[in-house]
Amino acid sequence: MNNLFSFRRSSSNAVNAPGRRKFLAAALLCAFFSTKAEAIGPSEAGRPARRIRDSRGEHVFPATPSRVVALQWDLLENLIALGIRPVGAADTAPWRQWVRTPALPEGIADVGTRAEPNIERIASLKPDLILIGPTQLDRLQILGKIAPVLCFENAKKEAPLGQAEGTIANLLALGRLFEREARAQALVMRIDETLARLGEEIRHAFGGAPAVQVIRFSGPTTLFVYTSNSIAHYALEKMGIRQPLDLPAADYGLTQLRIRDLKNLEEAYVIYVRPFAMEKKVLNSILWRATPFARKGRVAAAEPYWSHGGALSILATAESICHALLTLAPDSGGIHRKEAA
Repeated sequence: MNNLFSFRRSSSNAVNAPGRRKFLAAALLCAFFSTKAEAIGPSEAGRPARRIRDSRGEHVFPATPSRVVALQWDLLENLIALGIRPVGAADTAPWRQWVRTPALPEGIADVGTRAEPNIERIASLKPDLILIGPTQLDRLQILGKIAPVLCFENAKKEAPLGQAEGTIANLLALGRLFEREARAQALVMRIDETLARLGEEIRHAFGGAPAVQVIRFSGPTTLFVYTSNSIAHYALEKMGIRQPLDLPAADYGLTQLRIRDLKNLEEAYVIYVRPFAMEKKVLNSILWRATPFARKGRVAAAEPYWSHGGALSILATAESICHALLTLAPDSGGIHRKEAA
């Protein structure tokens, strides 16, 4: 097992300034696109070994892993996007409710929850690579005794890349590791082209770019707003649309506000992401109906998507928001206006 993997630690500085974050995002993504797998010695299959960087530093793989366990959903999603079926994954049942797309391939063993993965079950699968995120950092040492571990922490507010940029970088890194570079880069190109097309559709429908705030309800009087490092913010920005509440980075790209904190969104459209069990109660409440966007019928529901996923979730986010927003366009007939009134 040890000859499959070696690790060299390198330090990285947390970046908080939005301008520096964007500069680093562009530089790091350019590096992922342009850097070829570097030969550093013979591999087990006669191919050059590959040097991969995760949140902890640099790792060397003389051979391509073939038995992967993914304990974080964004990493599992990126594996599926690359056409790789892991032998095990965490929280496979809730995936069908929250992530939905892409569907999980058959034959993936469930290894417990993301918060409490089953160590014995993981070991029984004899993996040669374990992928983790910040949720499993406290189990890094014990997991490392089972197999090599790669950790990607792009959900943290201190990460130098936002969630979308980070998951794209992770996708490209995994693409190199599994010799699926072309497939990874094709998906990134598809994301860019789709977001540009959706942005054009929205501007055409509204006669310009509307201000759009994306939220997710959390209670009768509270909600989550997607911040500057969220996938939703990234998708809107790439579509040429701004969020009026341009909030600083937060863990998982979400910060909680009260409904009354939206009282100044006079000209904005608000898209709320389903599901929410108290949806009808909140939408009919005096507090919600008093907001300027609700009074103007500028509210629509986005069908469920996973807010913190992999590269495919960027597409799901953009398409869901775009579909909801277009129902509010002047010539749409106001499909959601009665529901949100």
